Amino acid sequence: MYTKDPKPKIAAILILLAVLATHAAAVTVSVDAPEYVSGNGFDVEIKIDDIDDLDSGQFDISFNSSVVNVTDLDDDVEDGEIGDTTVPIENCYFMGANTIRLLFNLPGVSGVGGSGTLATIKFEVVGGSGDSSFMDISDGLLVDIESEVISADWVGSMVTLGSPPGRSSGGSSGTDTVETYTVTAYVKNIDDDKLDVHLLIDGNDEGFESISSDRTKEYDDYDLDKGAHTFMIRWFDPDTDEWYEKTEEHTITDATTIILLTDEHDEDEDKLSAQVYVNNLDDDDLNVYLYIDDEYREYKSISSDSVGDYGEYEFDEDEDELHAFKIEWFDPGTGEDYEKITRSYITGEEAVTLYIDKHTKEDIVVLPDETPTPVRTTSMPATTSTRSSGNPQPSIRNTPENTVSHTDPTPSEDSTEEAAHSENGITPLYTLVGFIAAVFALFQIGRS
Repeated sequence: MYTKDPKPKIAAILILLAVLATHAAAVTVSVDAPEYVSGNGFDVEIKIDDIDDLDSGQFDISFNSSVVNVTDLDDDVEDGEIGDTTVPIENCYFMGANTIRLLFNLPGVSGVGGSGTLATIKFEVVGGSGDSSFMDISDGLLVDIESEVISADWVGSMVTLGSPPGRSSGGSSGTDTVETYTVTAYVKNIDDDKLDVHLLIDGNDEGFESISSDRTKEYDDYDLDKGAHTFMIRWFDPDTDEWYEKTEEHTITDATTIILLTDEHDEDEDKLSAQVYVNNLDDDDLNVYLYIDDEYREYKSISSDSVGDYGEYEFDEDEDELHAFKIEWFDPGTGEDYEKITRSYITGEEAVTLYIDKHTKEDIVVLPDETPTPVRTTSMPATTSTRSSGNPQPSIRNTPENTVSHTDPTPSEDSTEEAAHSENGITPLYTLVGFIAAVFALFQIGRS
């Protein structure tokens, strides 16, 4: 019986799989920046290689703003180009002092393929010679014309201000040799956060490691010439939103081990902020609106007997310390709108809790139709003043419930009766006094 050879089919399948695998892993987005910068500014290109059917995307580029910076996003960020097609930057903005987010979107639905750039960013030099800044690219997203995510590798870079360092030859004779020794480098993280710590030796970036709090990480063994060398670590602290660096100089005379320590940085001690909570003591789930100093901030739906976290709000140092926190809500159980105000002194990092009191229909008194229209009065909200105690848990501040009172000008039956008795008692008294006066007058006349 004739049997068809399966090898050509298998070969074709393997070739197809290899092509698909190559396509899936081929896309690379990288930061193309000069290693050393001697002038007042430089350009950074965001390059992309081997892309197919690209439609849109975004990415963040982070840097040390005390070394290099972008001063004008409108003028300093330029569109990219892939082949003959422009990649328009649709939006860009700062995510903080050290990070810029860029979003791009190609017009139409045909997309673009090939290699080129996604953007060009002009940086200004603000640091001094020898300062370094990482050019990290993160939170990248590439989308094709089918709205599918394109997998890619995102590669950052580093820039050092000044000229490249010279390297000693170890002597004038060609026969002289330079002694080298193996140095093992460790970094210990003493901060309370997990940090990505970069290691630089003599200005050369040796990469970074993610180090948990109070842990030590080995980087590598390095063959260094005999003599003095600089070891620098640099990291970004999420608590303070700042870059930090430490530099040590060590003279290498033998094989050795070097341990570098990060610093511990807490959140800004001068920070003025309020973490706002709302505690719903009512029986109903409520939609509660928060205002701070008469400015609307946020709305949340809070279940009965639950606490809503409205987040942290910061204040400027030149503002008054006393701030007004107001909540408004509609109670479906009573069909009434309510509001409550708490005033608190914000002198540090404070916690402010506002309470929604329980209201029922029984709280509302309905008067007869023949009586005048009741007057509705709302009690003035209480003012509470709090100072920072260092306790992260919100303290309870009691404020009175909104109350409904009614005024009825109709006199009661008892009061009418009392007035009648009073009137009837006064008239006989006046008659008796008049009679006595008349008798006294006649007596005087008789004597005369």
